[in-house]
Amino acid sequence: MLRELFINLCLLISIHYVLRFTFRSWPTPRRGLPHAARLAAFAAASLLLLLFPAHPAPGVVVDLRAVPVAFVTLYFGGWAGLITALPVIAYRVWLGGVGVYAAVPSLLAVIAVAALLRRRLPAVGPLFWPHWPGLILIFGVNGLPLLLLPGGPQLFAQVYPLLLLTNVLGALIAWGILSERFHVLRLTSQWQSAAMTDPLTHLGNRRQFDLDLTAMGPGDALLLVDIDHFKRVNDTFGHPVGDEVLQEVAQVLQREGRGRDRAYRYGGEEFAVILRDVPETSLTRVAERLRLAVQQLPLPVINHPVTVSIGAASWRPISPAQLVERADEALYRAKAGGRNAVCLWTPAAAAPTPTETRAVQG
Repeated sequence: MLRELFINLCLLISIHYVLRFTFRSWPTPRRGLPHAARLAAFAAASLLLLLFPAHPAPGVVVDLRAVPVAFVTLYFGGWAGLITALPVIAYRVWLGGVGVYAAVPSLLAVIAVAALLRRRLPAVGPLFWPHWPGLILIFGVNGLPLLLLPGGPQLFAQVYPLLLLTNVLGALIAWGILSERFHVLRLTSQWQSAAMTDPLTHLGNRRQFDLDLTAMGPGDALLLVDIDHFKRVNDTFGHPVGDEVLQEVAQVLQREGRGRDRAYRYGGEEFAVILRDVPETSLTRVAERLRLAVQQLPLPVINHPVTVSIGAASWRPISPAQLVERADEALYRAKAGGRNAVCLWTPAAAAPTPTETRAVQG
C-alpha cells in the first residue's frame, strides 16, 4: 500500500502543477465558463487519482482524491466543492464494493469540515503555511468511516495513519504549487495596475486610455475634459492646491460615470472619458451633466468654482487618432468660445458652427 500511495502522491503533485495553469488572472473569476471549466478540471484530477488507488482489502480503495476537492471547497466554497465531488462519488459508487460505504461519507465529511474552516484556513497564499494543523482537521475525518466496515478496527489501523499522512503532505505540496502561481498572478496584476494608473488621481493613465481607445465601437463616445485656467490656480494657490483640484475633478468624473464608462487622466489638467452605449442625441446632455457636477464642487480653498471645458465626439469607423482629433477640435472650440462649455463635434458640412451649451455666468 505504501508504494501505491507514493505513486498517487507523485500523481497528485504532477496534476496540480498542470492545474496551476488554469489560473490565468487575478483575482480569480468565480462565475462563467472559465469557472465551470476549472471546477471540471479539479473533478477530473480527483477521478484520475481514483484510477490509481491502493487496495488494502477487497472492495476497499484508498487514494488522495479528497485533496483537489478540499482545495476547491476552501477556495471557492462548499457548493463548489460538492459539485466537484459529485462525479467522483458517482464513479466510486459505480465501482462498488464494501468500501463505498466508507468512501462516500469520508469525502462528504472532508467537504463539510473544509467549508466550516474556510473563513479561518486560507487555501493558498503566504498565510497558508502557518495553518497547516488545519489540514489535519480536514483530512482527519477522511477514513474514519472505515471503522464501520467489517473488520473495521484492523483495517483502520492499517490504512488511516498512512492515508492521513499522505493527504496532509500532498495538500501541503500541491497547494504550495498553486500558492506560488497565485503569488505571481497577484504581483503581475499589481504591476499592471501601477503601470496603467495615474498615481495622483488613481484614474487610468494615458497608456490605459490608448489601450481602451482601440476597443471602442458603435454607440461609444469620447469626451476630452480640460480644467479652465488651471495654471492660474497653481500660480495663485500653489501646486498642492492644484493637485487637490485634480483629485476632486477626477473623483467627480469617476463618480458621475456609469459602471461601464471610464475616466482617465489624459495629461496635465486634461482628462478623458470613454462613454459606452450612449446615443449621439444624448451625448451633449451627458457631457453637460459632468460639467455641472464639476462646477458644483465645494472647494473653499480657492473661493470660486472650478469649471471645465468639454469636447465630445461620437465613435465613427475611423482611426482612434482621428477620433481624438475630433474631440480635441471640439474642446478647442469650447475653450475659444469662452470656456465652461460643452462642444459636440459635428461634420463641418452639416454644421459649420458646433453645437454648444454654456453656463450662465453670474
